[in-house]
Amino acid sequence: MHSIGPNDPRMPGSATDRRTSRTALWATVIGMAVLVLIFVFAIIQAANESSVLGWILAAIAGGWLAIAVYVLFMVRGTLRFGRDAMTRMENELRGASGRAPAAATSAGEGDAIRDQKIAHSFQIVLVQAKVLSEELDKGEQAEREQIDRAVDTINITAKNGMGMVRSDGPISGTVVD
Repeated sequence: MHSIGPNDPRMPGSATDRRTSRTALWATVIGMAVLVLIFVFAIIQAANESSVLGWILAAIAGGWLAIAVYVLFMVRGTLRFGRDAMTRMENELRGASGRAPAAATSAGEGDAIRDQKIAHSFQIVLVQAKVLSEELDKGEQAEREQIDRAVDTINITAKNGMGMVRSDGPISGTVVD
């Protein structure tokens, strides 16, 4: 039996990732608390002493606090964006490897393009079948070279079409004789 979920500590969602996030959160909380205390202390000291230098130091402490808050929110936004990008990439990889995607999706643009290519291949085969029937109806006057080209075109088109619909997995189904 194997565990469900990521075992690699570098993967998001692993136990190490959660511990690292928790440690980073506490470090951020402690750092912000220290900056707030320094700012409050600077304001109290400036108010008690009524000196310009005290108010300048309080303004500097407030500036550092504002910078820290700005950096905190920017880093959180960047992490959220990165997490969303990783989730999208994992879903795309899951879909590309044949597993079901995490969310239900409609047929993508790639499927529509593939369907158009297959429809075009069928049109080519129909045109070449018409050429073959016209040449064969001529009987002895049929041009062998044109028949060979039509058969060759049908073969190439069929191989290309099979390449578009062939899956990499094993063939399954019922053989009908």
